[in-house]
Amino acid sequence: MEITLAKHYGFCQGVKYALELANKVACENNQPIFMLNKIVHNQAVVDELTKKNIITLDDSRSLEEKINSIEKGTIIFSAHGHDKKLEALALQRNLQIVDATCPKVIANEKSINTALKNNKTVLYIGIRNHPETLASLSISEKVIFIDFFNPDYSLLKSDYDVSIHNQTTLIQEDLKRIYEEIKPKVHSMEIKNDICYATSLRQQSLNEITDEEVIFIIGDKISSNSTRLYEVAKKTYPHLDIYQISSLNDLKNIDLSQYKKGFVTAGASTPNSVINPILEKLKSN
Repeated sequence: MEITLAKHYGFCQGVKYALELANKVACENNQPIFMLNKIVHNQAVVDELTKKNIITLDDSRSLEEKINSIEKGTIIFSAHGHDKKLEALALQRNLQIVDATCPKVIANEKSINTALKNNKTVLYIGIRNHPETLASLSISEKVIFIDFFNPDYSLLKSDYDVSIHNQTTLIQEDLKRIYEEIKPKVHSMEIKNDICYATSLRQQSLNEITDEEVIFIIGDKISSNSTRLYEVAKKTYPHLDIYQISSLNDLKNIDLSQYKKGFVTAGASTPNSVINPILEKLKSN
């Protein structure tokens, strides 16, 4: 199969930063190292860190319960951000802290704090229960949550001067529709549009498609940026076959012989160790 690879795909700078920190800690630390949830939403990445004795506590317990279960060692906070109260709890238990929060997420959190200090009514658009959303909502109970998939505008009032912020891995066009719904319901609004540059570039790269017959989006189903990339592709190219695949094994379920030309891209949390074998398989088909 002839393959066109997107100009922008795979790891973003925020993911690279988080993994560099984690690997540095693994090399320098003899004590137990814990992640409170997946450092990024890609199982292959988590598996590689496990080989380096970084324990990922990815279960149904609350983050507080996870911290209280750790007797000693180091906690790495994931790239998605976290409630700062968790740091205080970790320090109370004499645990070491490594903060791998994406710089873009940190900038968004600062922007929310600034808006609150300026007496704005802060609206946050995000995916319910996503770690980045939970981290941003923990900044203040005054922040009003707008569910990206099922927005409820009942808490909005006509005298509100709102500042609108959002999770970094959403779809631009869908956000615009939510903005349009909010505008007539409030007195005034400012839009920060916090979609990160890497997410935008990966979505825009889908415009590079010409005469390809099939699109492959490489990234875990639990990855917001990868899944949004898949959704954008489905909306933009409804006439094409589009697959979201997380590993080389997923290709076994696809009849590749029917395609002569394919387009490949990957989410910002997908490592080259996953991407490259898939590319080789597709090209050799």
